[in-house]
Amino acid sequence: MRPAAVFALALASTAGFVTGARAQAAGQWRGPEHVWESTCGYCHGAGVAPELRGRGLPPALIKKIVREGYAAMPPFHPSELGDQDLAALADWIAKSQAPPKPPAEAPK
Repeated sequence: MRPAAVFALALASTAGFVTGARAQAAGQWRGPEHVWESTCGYCHGAGVAPELRGRGLPPALIKKIVREGYAAMPPFHPSELGDQDLAALADWIAKSQAPPKPPAEAPK
């Protein structure tokens, strides 16, 4: 698939995920893992955006980017992700281990 087509597909698929995430009211999250699985992981765990886990990013940086957005990532407002939920998510990401790498494909 051409790079432009991959980008267009990723951008289009992100719109649906962000809409679903924004439908979640602040305070309704079941913990940072739920936030990750329901929002962040769609891009940051799928190779669309950089992997955040296992990098030791400072929680303050994570919170700032989540609130303000960065590049293609939209901002998430307190009505969508409350301050306590965001703080828990930022701490969880900062302390998380990198996910295991998939096994390399055998040469053809």
